Amino acid sequence: MRTALFYNKAMRNNPLAVFGVLAILIVIAGGVILYASGFRLDLSQGGFARTGMILAKSVPDGAKVFLDDELSGATDSTIGSLQPGVYHLKIEKEGFLSWEKDVEVKEELVTSITALLPPRSPSLTAITQNGAKLVTASASGEKATFLSGNKLYLLSLNSSFLGFLRIRPQEIAPETKDFPFAKVTKLEFSPNEGQILLVAGSKGKLFPIQVGATATEVNNVAALRTQWQNLVKEQRADAVKTLEIPEEFRDLALTLTSVWSPDERKFLYEKAEGGKRQFWVANFTDPLPVGEETNRKILETEDKNLKLLWLANSQNFVTIESNTVSILDLDGNNKREIFTGTLAEKIALSSTDLAQAIILTSISSKSPSNLYGISLR
Repeated sequence: MRTALFYNKAMRNNPLAVFGVLAILIVIAGGVILYASGFRLDLSQGGFARTGMILAKSVPDGAKVFLDDELSGATDSTIGSLQPGVYHLKIEKEGFLSWEKDVEVKEELVTSITALLPPRSPSLTAITQNGAKLVTASASGEKATFLSGNKLYLLSLNSSFLGFLRIRPQEIAPETKDFPFAKVTKLEFSPNEGQILLVAGSKGKLFPIQVGATATEVNNVAALRTQWQNLVKEQRADAVKTLEIPEEFRDLALTLTSVWSPDERKFLYEKAEGGKRQFWVANFTDPLPVGEETNRKILETEDKNLKLLWLANSQNFVTIESNTVSILDLDGNNKREIFTGTLAEKIALSSTDLAQAIILTSISSKSPSNLYGISLR
């Protein structure tokens, strides 16, 4: 008590001491603010320098992070106090394919990285047993449909595939005498993904995705397709307005050959240049993540049969070249092979939890082509 009274008396008698304490507090507060804003003391420059950070994540998590070949820590953590510039980032986890890339760090910004690490020896899980054909994914990536024998099936892709397959394909309808499935050449989802069109020549049959629902005969498939295409264009026009897509990209965004990502924030389109196929990604995520571009060429190839498909996370692609299936990053880097073998159809699906990529193949020459899940974790 006496000490406090002495201190207060001294402060009253010496106002300079008051200002000194306040000055110290102001300096400390200013330093905290500068530190939180990304500034670090740099004695070589005689003051504070602006820095940036890298937030490194991985699927699966718990991977080692190397910055310029030096161990920096584990994923799901930040690397701070980095001078602006380009760093070589490598992410590794035992039993999984590694990921690496040159990453640009900008002052006062966080560069976020999520590395998808497929297993080095992925397992195959049978999803169907009695064969499958005409496998078709919906635009949202949440479901797929196929024929097996004389029945139409629906496969939900937004349920967990981890470990044991918790769901089985759902039977939608059996074939009828007046519309045998053996003559069907194509399956198509309606724009709202509530119906499936089976096409056989110029005619078709429309099946609601509901057990026991009555199918509808379609005598003019071309007219129905036109109606559906107009609906898709209307949906894309609304997306163009919502995303405020610049004028120079609107025609590309509306064309039906452009393939929108599942998150509906970006689309993939193709151009021909010098006899080669160029794949570009237009990205309208707001705000645009550090290091990403609004318009980027991600792949150039002379392969006329190569297929590039969105993965469910909208941050990766599945590529199909001949009989090889690979995973590719959004910017075209880190191509990693996950399957090589005979593919019955050039199709690759993925569960929305990224547990599996799904292909149509045959394990032996005597077995029919079935859907198999390739583990991605």
